[in-house]
Amino acid sequence: MTLTGRIRRIEDPMDLMSKMEALKEAVDACTHTFKTQFGMELVMDGMPSAPDSEDVLYGSSIALANETISYQYATVFDDHTTQLLTRTLFDMDEDEELTMEDMNDAMNEIPNVAAGVWKAQREKTAGEWYQLGLPTFLKGNSWITYFPRGINAISQKLTGPEGIRLQVILIWRYNDNAGGTQQMTTSTTEATSISVPTQVLQEAVKAVVDTCSIQMGLELDVDPNPSDPREANVEYGTAIALTAENGGWQLAVMANKDSCMDLTRAMFAMEAEEEPEMADMADAVGEIANVAAGVLKASRAKAGQAVQLGLPLFMEGGSCIEFFARGIQGMAQTVRGAGGLEAHVVIIWQEG
Repeated sequence: MTLTGRIRRIEDPMDLMSKMEALKEAVDACTHTFKTQFGMELVMDGMPSAPDSEDVLYGSSIALANETISYQYATVFDDHTTQLLTRTLFDMDEDEELTMEDMNDAMNEIPNVAAGVWKAQREKTAGEWYQLGLPTFLKGNSWITYFPRGINAISQKLTGPEGIRLQVILIWRYNDNAGGTQQMTTSTTEATSISVPTQVLQEAVKAVVDTCSIQMGLELDVDPNPSDPREANVEYGTAIALTAENGGWQLAVMANKDSCMDLTRAMFAMEAEEEPEMADMADAVGEIANVAAGVLKASRAKAGQAVQLGLPLFMEGGSCIEFFARGIQGMAQTVRGAGGLEAHVVIIWQEG
């Protein structure tokens, strides 16, 4: 099912008006950021609509969440715009070769600044307070094409000088069912004996293992040692933010195509010879990450850290873990099941 089938029709006129106003302020925050960061004036191109995945190659998203609603503030670009903005931001020559790390840093900087401006604006105009997550680099457009059920999105296209084209996208879900509906208990490890990131990784791995066991009857074994997530063999996955006042986390569940298909068959009780569609994989891996994030949220609360859940975003390729922004680190742990199933549970956090 494509994105247009995933956007809930907003029947309540007041709800529609509030989201249009939120989008307007999100666009204002973006145009302000471009004026201050790049010295560029942006203008709106057309009316707000569903996000358009055509020509989207790069972008970045950041979670803003409270107890009532979770947003993802995303800015997305074509290849020309990405290269131009990266060279402008880092004062690079036209003939200077761009690396993916350069584009990652540039794309993450835009919503990181703009989302902060939008957050402050929403506090003033709507009395809404949000916790900010970590910027996530977005490569490709699969995350736009395949949204989990119950998630809504609206977009505004913008244009600027020198062929600049981009979209500001607001993605949201009300938190009446965040984290899934399956109730589970999660034991925690005492923080006195291990570092906090290691503890959170242990909690995340146990949450994923418990989720697969309870939701699908799928038993997974855990590799004993954490690893660098950028070394994992992944093709698809889902990432979800857990925001907190004193620094949040990003949880990702990722695997290669065969293992994602195995997880999907287990989730939807498919026959062994059935080949799941991409939308099915997005649903299955997204549900695992969503429920596990709810369990991780509960275990973080037991450890004294209150967090709010962001929205699950489906990733094609390892884009969310290949390139970390400066100051951001990550760890992964591998889980394995019957038939060669291998998945990677990833946590990402910011130092300082």
